[in-house]
Amino acid sequence: MNLHRSLGNKIARTIGFYIAVIVCLAFFLFPLWNTFVGAFSSASAVVAGKFSWFPKPFSWNYPQLMQMQVDPTVWRWFLNTILISAAVIPSTVFSAFAAYGLARFRAPGSKVVFFCILSTMMLPFTVTMIPKFIMFKTFGWIDTYWVFYSGVFGGSAGAIFLLRQFMKAIPKTIDEAAKVDGAGPFRIWWNIMLPNCIPVLIVVFITVLVGQWNDFMAPLIFLNSQEKFPISVGILTLQASAHATTQNVIMFTTLMVSIPMILLFLFCQKYFVKGVVMSGIKG
Repeated sequence: MNLHRSLGNKIARTIGFYIAVIVCLAFFLFPLWNTFVGAFSSASAVVAGKFSWFPKPFSWNYPQLMQMQVDPTVWRWFLNTILISAAVIPSTVFSAFAAYGLARFRAPGSKVVFFCILSTMMLPFTVTMIPKFIMFKTFGWIDTYWVFYSGVFGGSAGAIFLLRQFMKAIPKTIDEAAKVDGAGPFRIWWNIMLPNCIPVLIVVFITVLVGQWNDFMAPLIFLNSQEKFPISVGILTLQASAHATTQNVIMFTTLMVSIPMILLFLFCQKYFVKGVVMSGIKG
């Protein structure tokens, strides 16, 4: 009797778990699916505001997007987004370099430095945007891409934390064996630490890249020229200059922006989950 009862409870918990997962999945996927439907619907269907599971009638809105009189073109905004998002490369490299120093070397005040790095995560962008604007204006960097690259040369606080925790779990005997073979600190970092940190490096890369790709406030504040806008600000410009009946074209553009990040996550999902789990366990 107890066996049947425990089995029934287990089945009930499993069913409840899957129901909760399906509800949460539907909650997060609904806006994306609604965007997909609107992106391939006619303008009248979008303006009507009625929800539909599928585009009715189906409309390929790319020619309309290309016909819209915007300067610069949407593809220029895409290129600008790629240029700004390329800051993820130096950010990941310097984060790994800083994490290696904090994880492997002992120096007076290293814990204070690590605490100061983590404390920067507590400050939202709204607190620092005015001091940053004044500083960048003093440097003459307003309306340039230097504002997006200057901050990444010190790495990202969240990335440094993840990488440091991961590197601390790697046995130091590997470093000692490499030193016996004549390897220096940089050689150890490049040939030993980085290959062992690939899962968490992918986590850091994707996280920083998505943040750069979707960033809206910083380009809106620090850039003035439309030809330098990323697509996130370009969509706002497109919406401001467009008529209400072109909302389907704007939704099509929004979908185009989302596809690269969705595909990136799908292709790197295995490494992303592995990196999160391993950094969580080993930290």
